[in-house]
Amino acid sequence: MRHAKSSWADEGLRDFDRPLNRRGKEDSPRMGDYLAGLGIIPELVISSPAKRAKETANAVCGRMDYDLNRVSWNEDLYFGSSIDYVNTIRSAPDDVQTVMTVGHNPMTADAMAGLATEYFDHRVPTATIACFEVELGSWKNLENRSCRLLWVMSPKEL
Repeated sequence: MRHAKSSWADEGLRDFDRPLNRRGKEDSPRMGDYLAGLGIIPELVISSPAKRAKETANAVCGRMDYDLNRVSWNEDLYFGSSIDYVNTIRSAPDDVQTVMTVGHNPMTADAMAGLATEYFDHRVPTATIACFEVELGSWKNLENRSCRLLWVMSPKEL
């Protein structure tokens, strides 16, 4: 998932500290409701610790009844590259079936494109979620071009 729409109102804030704007605060819970309605509740949520990503993850998880104390904060999802997103997923325990990352573009879109078995040409606007399926014995074995894209959903499409 890419974080929801952020605010640029306070030009003095560091990028890391930018919060969600009104639309972002509306879209985040809607996306959580969407996942809950599909019965998709990740067993592991790993998010960038940047303020807008944290607010997104907390709002989405709150709507899925995911314990907010279980969200894992990973700075690589802010400071790193799309490879760090894949490596973050690779670090998931093997007893976890469903992992969700909450991060930033272009890394989120690049990671999605890299994981997809087919050509991934989807736009990834704010608060967009892509759902992939992969069969692995261990998350450590996750490779690029190994995941089947099931769907991509943005708040505007809901």
